[in-house]
Amino acid sequence: MKVSKFTAALTAAMCAFIAGSIIYAVYRYSATDTGLIGTTGDQLSYDSNNPNVNVMLARPTNWHKIASEALLTHEDFAAIDGSTATIPITAELARQFCDATDDHLDSTLYTGLFIKHNTTGNAYDNLIGRGNNSIRWSVGSDIIISEKPVSLVFATPPSEEEYSDAEKAGVELEVEPVALDGFVFITHKDNPVDSLTVDQIRDIYSGRITNWKEVGGKDEKIRAFQRTKNSGSQTAMEELVMKNTPMTDPPVAFVAEEMGALVERIAEYENESAAIGYTYYYYINNLYKNPDIKVINIDGISPADENLLSNEYPFTAAYCAVIRSDEPKDSIYRELRDYMLTEEGQEIIRLAGYCPVKEVE
Repeated sequence: MKVSKFTAALTAAMCAFIAGSIIYAVYRYSATDTGLIGTTGDQLSYDSNNPNVNVMLARPTNWHKIASEALLTHEDFAAIDGSTATIPITAELARQFCDATDDHLDSTLYTGLFIKHNTTGNAYDNLIGRGNNSIRWSVGSDIIISEKPVSLVFATPPSEEEYSDAEKAGVELEVEPVALDGFVFITHKDNPVDSLTVDQIRDIYSGRITNWKEVGGKDEKIRAFQRTKNSGSQTAMEELVMKNTPMTDPPVAFVAEEMGALVERIAEYENESAAIGYTYYYYINNLYKNPDIKVINIDGISPADENLLSNEYPFTAAYCAVIRSDEPKDSIYRELRDYMLTEEGQEIIRLAGYCPVKEVE
């Protein structure tokens, strides 16, 4: 039977695809640590309706009106994007400027009422590329949608790649710190290790230290979780902590797509005390609490506000208000960026639960 060249080529392509699929499946299996609950990175997802999420979007008990004037209307919030960890900043601005209620803000993460933060990397993509963001709300039976190009981002500083993307697009970013936070390392509450040195952290994540007994813990293999590239926490890990020390490539199942997924993995890890990961102090202390997680001090120093302001805590990070340099001089978003550094703006930062970059009485 004569086989056409087309049929032969198609058969060869199908065989190559099947072989490639088998090779990838073997790689996924070999790259997965079977000490984890589950066996694939897909199981690093988490339930966004988890009651631990969004706990700080309720109006604080000490809430009070700070803003002397309303800089933004409801529709204006559509042009604000950012990281998950900065959602409470935007939420407090919505209270201050638009009298947003808890009902508006409790569902912010899911329905886009007043606020829609698309996470750090996506937010910078939107700002650089003038991508649109949208929010929606209801008036009676009508659903109103406001869509605007992103003009301001609340997030950790851009990564080197994001700065490079901006340069390629002919965009200059103006980055202004408006709040401080501690970049922290977390483990299960049953881990006896309460403090690590800066060098020990780097040695763990570069693969030089692989067992907790090397740092005063149990005789257990260290399970070191990482975040995905260009997430705010991964950028901080590479630039603030590791600096010029390369990180080891993690097993597939040790990479968390979402911050909440990383927290859940460390809390639920079958060999609980062996896991370690990183996040921001505000996030783990306020936005995504988990009773099975504890924060590890660095060089014996905690990420308390006074240690952030004094820069004594070695991994002090900043949340920034970021705009493009071509944002019009009379733009309300440029005005908002500047407002965040005024006495009122820094008091709003404090009320939202963050450490201001300036002392607030």
